[in-house]
Amino acid sequence: MSEGLPLVTLVIAGELDDQPGLTEVQEGLKRTLSMLCSFLSLEDFFQFLLSQSFVDFCRTPEPWVQFELGLYVDHTKTLQLIPEQRHLMLVDEAMTGALDGGVWAGEPDEAMKAVLGRWITEVSSGHQ
Repeated sequence: MSEGLPLVTLVIAGELDDQPGLTEVQEGLKRTLSMLCSFLSLEDFFQFLLSQSFVDFCRTPEPWVQFELGLYVDHTKTLQLIPEQRHLMLVDEAMTGALDGGVWAGEPDEAMKAVLGRWITEVSSGHQ
């Protein structure tokens, strides 16, 4: 990968359920996440996932929003990210083999970093 390019992208892919009442700040975050956002590293991405604004926006008891997490250098390589109060869920609809059974659930920690690192390596090398 070229130095200085972002590693991953994130964008709202759709709504799974009725949107909860959002504050003005949360509406602003929704508008921002409706456009393709990019992150230079997994650390940057995790910092965002752990931010109070993201947590307040979508870590609700029942999932209502779904994101598309993509590889910056090839936007056709994607995972679905579904946040809820108990955990974040990653879904590999392309079944690349990087996620056991195509699904992973947990928090933005070392385990998620290992899963995303494996997925990035898998899709970057063209194995499908």
